Amino acid sequence: MSALLSTLAVIAPCILVAAVWHRTDPFADSRGRGDASAGQPVDGGSADATPTTDGGTMRTKPLGPRRWLTTVDHRDVGLLYLAFGTIAGLWGGMDAMMMRTELLTSTVSVWDAETYNALFTTHGITMLFFFAAPVFAGIANYVIPLLIGADDMAFPRINALAFWLLPPALLIARAGIVTELIGKTLEGALGLLPPNAMAPFGGLAAVIDPLLALEPPGIGWTMYTPLSIQDPNQQVNLLLLGLHLSGVATTMGAINFIATIVSERGDEVSWADLDLFSWNILTQSGIILFAFPLLGSAMVMLLLDRVVGTTFFAVGEGGGPILWQHLFWFFGHPEVYILVLPAFGLVSYIMPKFAGRKLFGFRFVVYSTLAIGVLSFGVWAHHMFATGIDPRVRASFMFVSIAIAVPSAVKTFNWIATLWNGRIRLTAPMLFCLGGLALFVVGGITGVFLAAIPFNLVVHDTYYVVGHFHLIIMGVIPFSMFAACYYWFPMITGRWYNRPVAVAQAVVLSVGSAVTFIPMLVTGTDGLPRRYASYPQVFELLNQVSSAGAYLIGLAAVLWVFNMVQSYRVGPPVTDDDVWNLAETGQRAREWHHPAGRPTQRAPAVGDVAPEDDESDESETGTDGGAPADDGTPEDDPPVDSGSPGDDSPTDDVPTERDRASALDRSTRDDAIGGRGALRLVGAVTVAIALLVVAGRLLLPLTGFDSTTEALIRTLNRRLLLVAVPLALLVEGLLIYAVVRFRGGVAIPTPENTTLEISWTVATAFVLLFVAVVSYGVLGSPFVTASPEPAGERPADAVEIEIVAEQFSYDVRYPAANVTVESTDVIYAPTDRPVYFEVRAADVLHSVHVPALGLKQDAFPGQWNLLHTRLLDPGDYRLYCAEFCGVGHSRMRTTLSVVSPERYRQRVDALAAESEATGGSTYAEGNATAGNATIERPSARTG
Repeated sequence: MSALLSTLAVIAPCILVAAVWHRTDPFADSRGRGDASAGQPVDGGSADATPTTDGGTMRTKPLGPRRWLTTVDHRDVGLLYLAFGTIAGLWGGMDAMMMRTELLTSTVSVWDAETYNALFTTHGITMLFFFAAPVFAGIANYVIPLLIGADDMAFPRINALAFWLLPPALLIARAGIVTELIGKTLEGALGLLPPNAMAPFGGLAAVIDPLLALEPPGIGWTMYTPLSIQDPNQQVNLLLLGLHLSGVATTMGAINFIATIVSERGDEVSWADLDLFSWNILTQSGIILFAFPLLGSAMVMLLLDRVVGTTFFAVGEGGGPILWQHLFWFFGHPEVYILVLPAFGLVSYIMPKFAGRKLFGFRFVVYSTLAIGVLSFGVWAHHMFATGIDPRVRASFMFVSIAIAVPSAVKTFNWIATLWNGRIRLTAPMLFCLGGLALFVVGGITGVFLAAIPFNLVVHDTYYVVGHFHLIIMGVIPFSMFAACYYWFPMITGRWYNRPVAVAQAVVLSVGSAVTFIPMLVTGTDGLPRRYASYPQVFELLNQVSSAGAYLIGLAAVLWVFNMVQSYRVGPPVTDDDVWNLAETGQRAREWHHPAGRPTQRAPAVGDVAPEDDESDESETGTDGGAPADDGTPEDDPPVDSGSPGDDSPTDDVPTERDRASALDRSTRDDAIGGRGALRLVGAVTVAIALLVVAGRLLLPLTGFDSTTEALIRTLNRRLLLVAVPLALLVEGLLIYAVVRFRGGVAIPTPENTTLEISWTVATAFVLLFVAVVSYGVLGSPFVTASPEPAGERPADAVEIEIVAEQFSYDVRYPAANVTVESTDVIYAPTDRPVYFEVRAADVLHSVHVPALGLKQDAFPGQWNLLHTRLLDPGDYRLYCAEFCGVGHSRMRTTLSVVSPERYRQRVDALAAESEATGGSTYAEGNATAGNATIERPSARTG
């Protein structure tokens, strides 16, 4: 109910105010917006009005800062979004660089643990809420009205207001680091003054201390309770307020996009003609309307718990920590698709332009987008598989989490099919699309593993999740942003960019992303928990590799900034509307026809050299300016800069005339994917897959496990690998083959092939169904379901061990000997016996994670969760707390010592004798206290 009320409270006023402002727009002319044909959209920054020939009025833009502070023009607002998102992205990226610097060594060396915790908190929040979403909003603001034939956004003032809420939201959310920076700077500067200089102000401390009172929050970007409630840092309150404000701004923007796309389309733009970027923005906006208000209501509840003392998330009295997780992830997982859907739209829009043919299977891509929007709200609990929720509920979320991969796979196959039989031009935008697609394939397949409950239980809260998530996010978000930036840069600035720098950036970013995040999959599979400031030395080398890759990503960002500044100042001017020679393939889109979308005719800057029409250029590109040649065929664009102004040598960014006679020899291929060459390729891939399956069965023996749980999970993992690895190689191989085989030449028009699209959709669904069924079969084992059992149903030889986690140690109780060891360094367990670990937390969320044994269970205050296994081999195994629990999170490690039953009994008896001799503490038999809640202790078991 609170979520519904919050939704209405946010949406209703926005719609009402927007409607009133829209109807009373004093700048609207008789056509509703002003004279768009003049290329000067209306804004509210000037009082000067000029009559137009159609009876309306046209207002000119003011100059200087007033233009940007008062504008309601969609292009100006879009540029403001882009500038803000760039600043926020660089700020969040610096957080990441600082984290990776700390992780170069296995010990805390550069920053302390508290600073490290604050870094990953602010990094996640900044990149998700203030970088990705605003940048996509900026791109959409600028181009969607041009794409759909609208004069402006439906509600221009709401559009501007939504943007101007974001800068204060960011400053409020990150006020701790801002005030700390100001305070430290003033402390250093004022310390140089005479001792009594600050006496009139109450002394130096009176000036500095208020600025240092706020500290950057270190609660994690998921803000899990009860840690976020117990943290005394007042910056947490400001963080919640800042995020709530950003949510209001995002919701207002979503309403505006929906209204614009639905009601402001030109007469010539039907739903069937709507471009894919607009479809994806429309779907994203629909998700926002349902997801962000719920997050806002949850943050208000959390803020009330912190400030007023309500008990929404209190242990025992309220919904408990599990309620916050349900509310947060109901927003959190749709948020992933809120971020990636615009990226999907950009790739679907830009890639065909440089493949020389229209997008293959346009309708199926639209349907897959809508399917993602619907299914995104049915997968949130796959972040909570280890929390102890009902196994049947977990299974249902597993199936939906796997099913949502089908529409994503459909998009991938359609993109590759678009490249097939095309005329691929490796321009900078195309390189970013291809690099992002290659990374997205790896991230998507690793995500299918993560959706399988047995595997998820092992790698949840490890670096595997970090690697998978960033391969998805880095694979489509920054790459699509840079592709869009370079694609529309000539339209926005009227200049060409520096192509060699752009190509270098694409290569560096692709390599850096792979080097950074693929090693994380390895460290996560080996059990390294995320959010550790210090870690076991065995993982140091792979962390150093990841840090080196992160520095490459930082270098790519520097190259982009340099390219933008240099190209805007001295880039060669654009002299042609069809800058990408899209008319030749019939793909020149509406934004290039729109008067507001024509490249700005800029006067050459100092140092610019005007292109020269010499014979050598004409022999490559035909007549200058893209005018028709003597044979009547459209010619290519004027040369693009190749790194310095005035360099007119042909490049891939400007298509040159190819040897069409040899290219036409390839035109006898089938109109769709097929032909003898394709059949040979498919046959070779099939043989390779068969060989991999056989080799996998030989090289991955299904023996030698240390516990029954590990045996089940690792066996499942290896079997899934036999499916996933060949599939990944197949998709990546098809992508590489298409790029190499179909670069240049003549593109074959894109046909409709519904049968083919249905075939690969069904094939993908069957592969994923196999993953789901096999995973569900493993769930039938009691060693994985860990469902509570009555005491009388446990085997007579079962051994029970109770583990209570608290900041930052473990207390263990052996009920058979009625002995408790506090802050233990070693937890003992026997081999060849059914072992039941009862797990609970005493303060905040913790977990018991033994990766070598396949054991993972979250520990909640006020709730006993069960781990059930049979240990097979003696040995000492690392036990981590994988769930973030505070400043000492990385120190919360101990050892699980697995010994023979006889040795186990001896050790427990010795602990009991020692406890009796020293008066050691023991738990009361009836109950135990956790925070402000009293919970019933499990009754005595046999064993």
